[in-house]
Amino acid sequence: MRYPCHLYVALFLLLAACATDSEDSGFSESLSLQSGRVTPVLNEILFDPLQDSGDNLPDQPDFVEIYNPGVEPVDLTGWSITDRPDGVSGKVNRYYFAPSGGNNMLEPGQCAVIAPEYSGLVSGSRLTTYYAYLQDSPDVKIFLVKNYKTFSLNNDGDSVRLLDQNGNIVDAANYTANWHNPGNGSTKRISIEKINPLMESDSPVSWTSSSDTHFGGTPGKANSVYVPPTRDEDVFSLSPNPFSPNGDGRDEFLNMVINLPVGAYQLALTVYDSTGRPVRQLAGGLPVGPVARIVWDGRDDSGAPLPAGSYRITMNAAGWSGSRYNDTRTVTLGR
Repeated sequence: MRYPCHLYVALFLLLAACATDSEDSGFSESLSLQSGRVTPVLNEILFDPLQDSGDNLPDQPDFVEIYNPGVEPVDLTGWSITDRPDGVSGKVNRYYFAPSGGNNMLEPGQCAVIAPEYSGLVSGSRLTTYYAYLQDSPDVKIFLVKNYKTFSLNNDGDSVRLLDQNGNIVDAANYTANWHNPGNGSTKRISIEKINPLMESDSPVSWTSSSDTHFGGTPGKANSVYVPPTRDEDVFSLSPNPFSPNGDGRDEFLNMVINLPVGAYQLALTVYDSTGRPVRQLAGGLPVGPVARIVWDGRDDSGAPLPAGSYRITMNAAGWSGSRYNDTRTVTLGR
């Protein structure tokens, strides 16, 4: 997995259009990134995996993803991750994930996924079984910590520390459950993702819940909530317009992109016909991060194809900080 840039900018988050109740159709934003960072950073953490022996579903492993933002390969041999020291004994759980003798080089722009797996074997592991796309992702580094079934990461809050071969802390995140989007209601199955890999790791501003509704996370792929260092965006855009879900294989779906300033939101998205009647609710309080992508197939809430014509789509995003973004677009549906 490669991110589209290696840009470094100033150390303050500048939001140029994050009003309490904005009806603007666009905004500008520059992120606070770590200047000149060349050593690996924490990029995604799953601390509350779905693991139920009675549900007949594949178990998720907890995992930590790291990313190399530099321009040189990094040898991870002897590196480890730890949790927070015990408050009484000071003991930490330390997991060495890159033993000598393996291919432990992390290339520039590359991600590594670290997960516990008792057998230590990638083939048939919980990681590649649950996140099936990893089986066909040769560019992703996978490190499995043998003889462990889980990492000791607390669901209500803990610390993830990345240590080099000398035991020096390279990066750390002291997360809490509140780093998740509150709209999710539960931390189960959903990872927290960096909004940009180069944002400060030990800050709740840098993280939010994964927006991947299928897997609940994106280990080995670009984060679902990723935004570039600077943006000058339309809040609500859609394409193609017109679209024609008629089965000919061209322009079958309407793709909607919602771009918002950094934060956690609940999204409402509704389609109305030419008489003003609501015909499809595409999102009703959906928890999202700064970027959301929704697809419409031209059907109503019952699953029936809608007739050709003009439709109005309203978007409302309510931020947990109190900000609101509203917009409306008209689309033509052809048959």
